[in-house]
Amino acid sequence: MKTKSILLIIVLTMLGALSIKAQSLTLSYNGGDVSNGVIDVEGLASAADIKVAFSITNTSESAISVKVKKNVRQDIEGSVNTFCFGACFPPETVESPDEYPIGAGATLGPDIFYVQLYPEGNSGVAQIVYEVFNVANPEDKVSITVNFTIQPTGIGLNAKDIFLRAYPNPTLGEYVFVEYSLPNGVSKASFTLYNMLGVRVHGMAIENRSGKIEISTNSLPKGIYLYSIEANGNRLATKRLIVK
Repeated sequence: MKTKSILLIIVLTMLGALSIKAQSLTLSYNGGDVSNGVIDVEGLASAADIKVAFSITNTSESAISVKVKKNVRQDIEGSVNTFCFGACFPPETVESPDEYPIGAGATLGPDIFYVQLYPEGNSGVAQIVYEVFNVANPEDKVSITVNFTIQPTGIGLNAKDIFLRAYPNPTLGEYVFVEYSLPNGVSKASFTLYNMLGVRVHGMAIENRSGKIEISTNSLPKGIYLYSIEANGNRLATKRLIVK
């Protein structure tokens, strides 16, 4: 009888361990399951941002709360990488501060969890791992490795051919000034300021080859913004502005 009791305890323990280790989360991209996989994403150095969105599914029979964390294995010097999980976080955030509930069998759409890389005129290869995990059981997790391959701009111009600088940056005042100089062959362009969601918050036509733009920051919430010089449907240069 004692032996049977011991065996029963061992079996129950093993079953419990298997239950704890069972993966109850999956990730999908463009309708395909990419759980614990790798995807390759390409873009141009002139792009304002490269965005990749995922859906998260809770395949278990119980509601769980999850968080996301990132691990930058390889970066592109001068670029910026961020992720959004309900809210968007600054580049230095490696784990989402708040957990997000997912009901049993439910799916969080791609508008909730997406990742972004801002080349800011730089090219190269970045490899970033994003992990979604169960807060109550961190071993219950799923990950995706994203390889960002950023090519130089394809219109014969390099961001280094363009002078573009905002000051003060970061800015604490009421105004920020942007100095610019367009490369040869570009006579008309436009200036655009975007927030981290890609929403255009300021824009104007550029008629001169060089000059200075004055922007009021009174109506801008604190955060990170991207400012770009655009011509002929291409972003010639994109840089980052911080409003504190």
